[in-house]
Amino acid sequence: MKKLALPAVLLLTPLLASCGTGPAPDEAATAGPPPGVSGEVHWSYEGAEGPAEWGQLSADFEACSAGDAQSPIDLPAHADQQAAGHPTITSSPTVGESVDTGHTIQLVPASGASTVEWDGAEFTLAQTHFHVPSEHTVEGEAMDAEFHLVHTTADGETLVIGVLAEEGAENEAWQPFVEGAATPGTTDLPLDVAVMLPADPTFEAYEGSLTTPPCTEGVQWVVYTTPVELSAEQIAVLDEASHGHNARPTLPQGDRTPYEGTLALGE
Repeated sequence: MKKLALPAVLLLTPLLASCGTGPAPDEAATAGPPPGVSGEVHWSYEGAEGPAEWGQLSADFEACSAGDAQSPIDLPAHADQQAAGHPTITSSPTVGESVDTGHTIQLVPASGASTVEWDGAEFTLAQTHFHVPSEHTVEGEAMDAEFHLVHTTADGETLVIGVLAEEGAENEAWQPFVEGAATPGTTDLPLDVAVMLPADPTFEAYEGSLTTPPCTEGVQWVVYTTPVELSAEQIAVLDEASHGHNARPTLPQGDRTPYEGTLALGE
């Protein structure tokens, strides 16, 4: 399947406003911006307000250019270092509402759709959104799309599960999300995380940042290395909803070492 090549240059608080014109944040779901983060600063994915300029648009966005643990990054197909312990994700079918943030479409669950037990902490799904093409790359190659399942704790920690997607067969499990992307504001969309995840539970994990302003660091990333398939028609809907593209280019890995593990599906 054809993948897109991207240059290798180019989520902590759950209170992030995506854009002054967007009704909801991109990387975590809340009612508004945190103290000190302006909801009026406009940013985009190209031109004078694009990723290379985010750090200069506001003092609150300084980490976008000055941070040394930014996301996304280019991941290895297989990491040498292995995860300690056996993290689990527990899923419960529910429904959600699609929300247009101005930069992506979120599917916000009506109730707890999934919970991740990670390093002694419990993270609950706040929202799911997408990027076209994928933000993370694998050995220099981007996929056609990437979904982010944003999980948070009660005290503000963030863990994001990344699900890469490539063109192939129609994906019934992700179709409700696609329908929501086509018609933002739709409610009661089925949401079943257990069937939305890749069959292969192998992931690459590392500590990074929000991939949108303010680019806050300290976010735990868990990216599945085996992509799910979406039909060309499904990808086309996401592409239109993203207004062409909404992916931040990859950033330097620095001294971070991604490690590999498997995420067990609990009951």
